[in-house]
Amino acid sequence: MKQTILSISLLAFISTQSMWYDRPIIEPVAIDTLLNAVMAVESNFDSMAYNAKENAAGVLQIRPIMVREVNRLLGEDKYTLKDRWNKAKSIEMFNVIRLHLKGASDEEIARTWNGGWNGHKKQSTLKYWKKVKQYTQKNIKY
Repeated sequence: MKQTILSISLLAFISTQSMWYDRPIIEPVAIDTLLNAVMAVESNFDSMAYNAKENAAGVLQIRPIMVREVNRLLGEDKYTLKDRWNKAKSIEMFNVIRLHLKGASDEEIARTWNGGWNGHKKQSTLKYWKKVKQYTQKNIKY
């Protein structure tokens, strides 16, 4: 009961506060649970993360071969190696791969992201999937 009253009070406060602005203070946001989990596992959300051993850069730890593959799928040289450091462009590249995997499960998408086109079949990507899944179960509430 206390929590309900607090929630209603907070909602009323937010509603009155939004009268002073030309747009709402709180806007609905769609949460991409898979993307958030992959970013957490890959870089702990660090856009400046770099793995010299794999030449993987940015929030999604994108390697040069992935940039080339995304450009191949798009049929144009849209992305450069520099774009790996840009969070928005990294997410766009992730989504190109995800959209190419039509009908794939989150597990198949994550394991392919980690291990290439046959990653969803590789034993070596199971540990990666376990981390992604654990992050989702622990940190993202539905």
